[in-house]
Amino acid sequence: MNIKGRVLAMVSACVVIFSQSSIATFALDNQEVLTLPTSVSDLTSAENMGQVVKIHNLHGADEGTIAFCAEMESGYVIYDLSGNTIEYSPTSSSPYSDLQGDLYYAGPLEYLTKTSTDYKNLRTGEILTDEQFNEVTESFTNESIKLSSTNFMSSSVSRSNSGLRTTVSKVSGTPRKLNYNTGEQCGALAAVINLCYIDDYKDKNCLSDSYSKSPSNLFNKLNSYIPGPASCYDIANGLNNARNANVFHTSSSAKTYRGTDSWGLCLYRISSSDLPTILLVNSHPNYSGYNHWVLSYGIVQCYNNNKIVDKYFIINDGYGKNDVRIKYTYQDDSVYF
Repeated sequence: MNIKGRVLAMVSACVVIFSQSSIATFALDNQEVLTLPTSVSDLTSAENMGQVVKIHNLHGADEGTIAFCAEMESGYVIYDLSGNTIEYSPTSSSPYSDLQGDLYYAGPLEYLTKTSTDYKNLRTGEILTDEQFNEVTESFTNESIKLSSTNFMSSSVSRSNSGLRTTVSKVSGTPRKLNYNTGEQCGALAAVINLCYIDDYKDKNCLSDSYSKSPSNLFNKLNSYIPGPASCYDIANGLNNARNANVFHTSSSAKTYRGTDSWGLCLYRISSSDLPTILLVNSHPNYSGYNHWVLSYGIVQCYNNNKIVDKYFIINDGYGKNDVRIKYTYQDDSVYF
């Protein structure tokens, strides 16, 4: 058995022990019984997501299960073999809704099916080769092991006789749901959604009417300033060059943040400026070595006995959906005004 196979076997062994001692059951009308790890059930209960309707097994490169997607009465939740919630939404439908057959997962926002030879992204139609999917599966599995060793939410003992509650902080407005991203233009699209938010809620002079009413025109324009794939510097420099060329008007220039606390930056900007942040989602495979840019417009804090035990970003995913919530560990660089 190769190294990746041994890693998956170890995680599978861990989940057997975990699931036997820490599960919540849901009985459907047809008498089918579905189970969730207690840590996941606590979160869905705190978020009022109702009962489980369906659970999909999500596969990795070795065809073994590496995660699950539970479709709830309201929203969905994706969690790994150890019960760590990777992403969820209390309002948006499951990315795997109405799909049959083998389904695949490669980390936050990366949903795939298999063709005869490769793996196909359900959102963009892009193709991952066997070699690429092997690499991202191993990366996701390693991240799951790291989370399992440190995550309070996965410990039923720590959470005994106590209740989980969540608090949400987010900007006062709602980002536009734009879905122009079919390749490597996620940085430019996140920038467009950010500028539209500023124009809609903060400064009506930010965009001309032609761009505000037809953001696809702004997207096409910014693609010449922010070609993909883009780093945080590419996005900030491109935005500032476009600003200098009067493509849009903001009171300040675009700035970058590099570090491991983009979550803290997003929280600060919500509380101090009521503004969203362009965020790089990490551990997300992009086939040129970069990750995926989204717009973070809120944060979730999970409390147990008045202690923060988990945190999530609330994002516009760049594929036409708001209110997708991603575990804070999948964070990287940020760009903001």
